[in-house]
Amino acid sequence: MPQTMSIILRFRRERAPDFEAMFKAEVMPLWQEFKAEGKFISASLTPVQAGSEARPDIIDYILQVEVPGMAEHEAFDSDPRFLAFLKKAKPMQPEPPKVWFGESLFRV
Repeated sequence: MPQTMSIILRFRRERAPDFEAMFKAEVMPLWQEFKAEGKFISASLTPVQAGSEARPDIIDYILQVEVPGMAEHEAFDSDPRFLAFLKKAKPMQPEPPKVWFGESLFRV
């Protein structure tokens, strides 16, 4: 059963360009690899332009990934390359991310 993960990441505005460059260099190749291998159905990172918790000093990002199932989710989360990225990205965040995931109920 497909699974969807939605994560809200927060970065101080001055650190956002560093995060985006690091994400592009380190996570995008992983996403492309997992997509090519059929381990990702879709993935996106979207900077929030407006929202109920918008603040001038923070840039929020919506990270959404859909995978075929829990095994693919766990494979990505335990990949050493992703873990190395997390080790650098976590200290850049002023607060922990908000994370939700579950089996996709409806999709097109």
